[in-house]
Amino acid sequence: MEKDTSFLLTGIKFNKKRFAGDFARFKKRKQSNDDGSVDDLSYFKREDTEAENVVVSVNKKRKRKTKAERVEGFSVFKGSDSVPVVINEATEQEENNQKELNRQNERDLRLRKKYGIHVSGNNVPSPLQGFAELSTRYGCESYLLHNLVKLGFKEPTPIQRQAIPVLLSGRECFAKAPTGSGKTLAFVYPMLMKLKQPSKDGIRAVILCHTRELAAQTTRECKKMAKGNKFRIKLMTKELMRNTDFTKLPCDILVSTPRRLQLCICKKKKKIDLSRVEYLVLDESDKLFERSLLEQTDSVVKACSNPSIIRSLFSATLPDFVEDVARTVMHDAVRVIVGDKNAASESIKQKLIFAGSEEGKLLALRQSFAESLNPPMLIFVQSIERAEELYGELKFDSIRVGVIHSNLSQEQVIFYWSSIYMVQHVFFGNQ
Repeated sequence: MEKDTSFLLTGIKFNKKRFAGDFARFKKRKQSNDDGSVDDLSYFKREDTEAENVVVSVNKKRKRKTKAERVEGFSVFKGSDSVPVVINEATEQEENNQKELNRQNERDLRLRKKYGIHVSGNNVPSPLQGFAELSTRYGCESYLLHNLVKLGFKEPTPIQRQAIPVLLSGRECFAKAPTGSGKTLAFVYPMLMKLKQPSKDGIRAVILCHTRELAAQTTRECKKMAKGNKFRIKLMTKELMRNTDFTKLPCDILVSTPRRLQLCICKKKKKIDLSRVEYLVLDESDKLFERSLLEQTDSVVKACSNPSIIRSLFSATLPDFVEDVARTVMHDAVRVIVGDKNAASESIKQKLIFAGSEEGKLLALRQSFAESLNPPMLIFVQSIERAEELYGELKFDSIRVGVIHSNLSQEQVIFYWSSIYMVQHVFFGNQ
């Protein structure tokens, strides 16, 4: 048979020495096959069985490892001994509260941006969506809401939206908003809500104004808003100073200028006691902190010595020196600014005219009267002397003109102020 197949290898040289080992192996296997021996398995079969044994052992090791792999509160593989997952309800509730707080902060930011409100401070209360929230959020009494409707207030102004919640939350506040933006309501309304009912414990709130006229106006507004309750709201006048025993004065809210209140504090007998004052408001605080009024204002602030007093400052402008002084007497205060800080009001048209001399000013003023300025109007000058001088120059022109300053009596001032509405007048006055 070997001879018959040898022709297939014709022309091929095979190196038997190099592959002698392989020749010997095939010869042995051939002999064993010829002998009919089946005791030994083939070479490849043994390799397969060894591989199977290795795989089984590895799988057993892996199974043992999977039983040991555990994560606290969580099982990677299902099994009878798996640990149940425990959900912490307190943590879930805390996460929900944080999400709701974040949503509320976003709503507050959108509302403040809409009305040009800028705030700074810790945990600033949310601004008002409308006056109805005074009842739902703060439990406002019905007579106060009725007074708002009667006085024609439908929607809160920007300063009212933010300053009222700040004061109702018991925080101190210094606020800046343009003239005519409703600052008086912003501090009087929360004051009436917090005082709740009249008391016989003495003066509980003080409103400080830099002029007698502003103090009188603030007193009238307070009485309008407090109508329906029996709050005793007093204006500090000369008559009240001279004839009143302040130890027996029935008063809840006192409105005054710094000088008059300082004189009452310094009286030797029957002097006024401000140690129980719960609310102190400095209206037009930029004027109250000027050099001429600073000492008087400081004496009033020190006299209001109640540890739990809530102070608030309101002004049309907020210079840096006012902020610096405010921070020395206020604690955890919230700053509220409507519009840009110390910026001019957008509702007022402004024009700057350069004049080379006092005669040039007078000429430009007369020219403005002829072209565009129509009475009634107010013209502010630097001093009483300048007011009198300008009044003397214009009183013989074809316009009605008057002058107001602090050297006039109270009756004359009231007469001139009433005349500006009854007759077309031009009034000159110093600040």
